Amino acid sequence: MKLFLQSTLLLLLASLSGSLVRAEIGATPQQSIARYGTPERDAMKESGLLYFTKGDLCTIAHFYQGHCDVLSIFSSKESMGFPDPLSDEQISSLLKSEGACPDWIPAPLITINGIWNSADYKSFAVYDTMRHKLAIMTHDAYVREKSAKAALMKHPPSP
Repeated sequence: MKLFLQSTLLLLLASLSGSLVRAEIGATPQQSIARYGTPERDAMKESGLLYFTKGDLCTIAHFYQGHCDVLSIFSSKESMGFPDPLSDEQISSLLKSEGACPDWIPAPLITINGIWNSADYKSFAVYDTMRHKLAIMTHDAYVREKSAKAALMKHPPSP
């Protein structure tokens, strides 16, 4: 079951499309904007997303009930249509600064991707080594997204 959940997470992450951009798990949109200025793109009304670019990083922050619950972080530089890879040091630093938990535990799985759980197990993170994106999300956000996808599969929109 755990492997199934993590496989499903990787599919979910695939759909999420120097200086640190910190929207931080748990922050409000106002806190994020106050710290980083006007977002590059504001889609709060349509999808609950704010898009930030600062220095070498891009961050897409998703907000639910007024708080950030999913972050997708990747390099603003790209090669061959993909963001440049994040270094192990960058990933470690981003987990601590953006994940609202200073301690992250690597998941004991055999995978090409990096997977971590927060020490309090309220959040987890996946670094997609093929797409070079780090996603940090709360477990509640994952369950909500999974439920929404299952409902859509049962009742697809009519053409």
